[in-house]
Amino acid sequence: MPVVTKPKLVLLVSVIVLCAVAWSLLTKHNKMQYPPSSQIKIGVSLTPLSSPFLIAEQLGIFKEMNLDVTLYPCSSGAACTELMIERNVDYATASESVVMFQSFERDDLSLLASFVESDNDLKLLTLVPFKIGGVKDLAGRKVGVVKGTASEFYLDSVLISNNVEKQLIEKVYLQPHELVPALLSYRVEAISAWEPMGFQADLLSVAEVTNLGVKGIYQLSFNLISRSPYLEFVGDEPVRLLQALDMAIEWINSNPDEALKMIASRLDIPHNQVEWSWEDYLFRLSLGNSLLSNLQLQARWAIESDLVSAEPPDFRQVFYSHPYQQLIAQRD
Repeated sequence: MPVVTKPKLVLLVSVIVLCAVAWSLLTKHNKMQYPPSSQIKIGVSLTPLSSPFLIAEQLGIFKEMNLDVTLYPCSSGAACTELMIERNVDYATASESVVMFQSFERDDLSLLASFVESDNDLKLLTLVPFKIGGVKDLAGRKVGVVKGTASEFYLDSVLISNNVEKQLIEKVYLQPHELVPALLSYRVEAISAWEPMGFQADLLSVAEVTNLGVKGIYQLSFNLISRSPYLEFVGDEPVRLLQALDMAIEWINSNPDEALKMIASRLDIPHNQVEWSWEDYLFRLSLGNSLLSNLQLQARWAIESDLVSAEPPDFRQVFYSHPYQQLIAQRD
C-alpha cells in the first residue's frame, strides 16, 4: 500500500476544499437561476387580446421561467377582476376602463404592465337600412351601449369629436351579449361595441353593417393586474411572469401567422374571426404616460357622467412599476 506523504496529503486536502467551494458556488448559481417554482392562478379573458398568456402556456414559456401557471377563463376583464378581488385567482387581465372604475372603489389594486393595445377595437355600428350617413344623423336615434364601460366612453368620445350633444341621442343600456341581437332585430339603430361583436354583426346581419366610429379616438389596452397585499410576499414572481409574457410577445411578433392559427385553435373560434382584428393589435409590454393619461381622462369622464361620486384616485399609485423596471433593466 503506497504511503501518503505530508505534501501529498496537503495537496489532496486542498483539492477537496476547492471542489467543495466550487460545488457550493455552482449550487448557489443554480439556485439563483432557478428559484423555487411559483404556483399561480391567472384570470384570463377568452379573447385574442389575451394572446401573450395563451401563447406562453402553449409554448411552455411559463415553465421555462419556473412558473406553475393555471389560466382561469373569464368572459370579460370585469369578470376576471372579480375573481381576483374574491381571491380565487392571483392575477387578472383587464382593460384600463375596469382598472379605472375599480380604483375608485378600492386602494389595493396594482397594475403591473399593459401587454396589448388597439386603436380600432371599439366601433359604432349601424345598418344601412337605417339611413344613418354619419354621427350627426344619430340625433333622435336609439344607441345601444353597455353602461359605465369602454362602450359608453367610446360613444361619448365620438359624439364630442363630431360636436353632437349627448342629450340628442337616446342611450339604451344593454348587457354585452344583448348588443348585436338588439341591432339586428332593429330594437336600436346603432351600437357602441367592442370586438368580436363587430365581426358577429357583420357575419350575422342580412343588411350591410356600417361603422360610424373614428379609428384612433380611443386606445384600448389590456393589462395585467393584481392586489398589492399579494405582491408584497411573492418575491421576484412578478418579474418572471413579465419575462414570460415578454418572450411570448416576441414570438407572436416574429410569427404572426402561426400565432394567429394557435390562438384560433386555443379559443376554438374560426380563423377568420381572429384575423378580423389581428392587424389592429399591438402586442408589447409597456407602463408609461399614455396609459396614465388614458386612465386620468376616463376618470374625468366618469365623474362628469355621474358614474362615480368620489374624488379621482392618483393612478400613479396604482402603477406597480418595480417588476417592469427590473425587466427593462435586464433587457439592457
